[in-house]
Amino acid sequence: MIKRFIWDLDGTILDGDFSREEELFKVNLSEEEFFKFNKQRCYLINEYERLYSKYNRKMLSDFLSIKSGVLISQDLVDKWINYMIEVNETIHSGVEDVLDYLNESGIENVIYSNWFTETQVGRLKKVRLDSYFKEIIGSDHYMKPSREGFLHACGPYKARDCVMVGDNYIKDIEGARKAGLNAIYYSPKEDVNVPHIKKLIKIKEMSEDEYRRY
Repeated sequence: MIKRFIWDLDGTILDGDFSREEELFKVNLSEEEFFKFNKQRCYLINEYERLYSKYNRKMLSDFLSIKSGVLISQDLVDKWINYMIEVNETIHSGVEDVLDYLNESGIENVIYSNWFTETQVGRLKKVRLDSYFKEIIGSDHYMKPSREGFLHACGPYKARDCVMVGDNYIKDIEGARKAGLNAIYYSPKEDVNVPHIKKLIKIKEMSEDEYRRY
């Protein structure tokens, strides 16, 4: 019996306007440093997530500084964590209906997201979704697709009694399944050649057997 849904945040629950990151680095770096760092920023974040087991202020500062050739201090990382709480957010269609439905069915909901917990808690509070979630787990604890992270996100329940919902097939879906969880692949913007849903509201229509097939 399904006891807990584990949700990815970005691209699944919320879409944040991350152009705000550029504003932060423009203000805190010289013009030359900004252009040098900004053209590598997304690649380096993905590379950090590939290489490290969790987010850590010092490790992230050291990694970005060495790889980019631009000093990204721990103080700037701290500013980054707080600054991103204020991004403009779009809540995905159907989120509140599905969370209400699951909570009313006695199923817990938690967030498991690849960024600092502090930022993600702040963002969810800002859009008044935080009360839906039993726990908000950032990757300052575990980085997806870590098996240990998925099992931690299951809380007191067995992996087979939990369902991961996310929009990243490798990090969210394959990672969860390798840890023994069920997983629903949410792909709202494009058709893919694996089982998926395009609208979150479909979860209300699915049986437990279908949770295990998606």
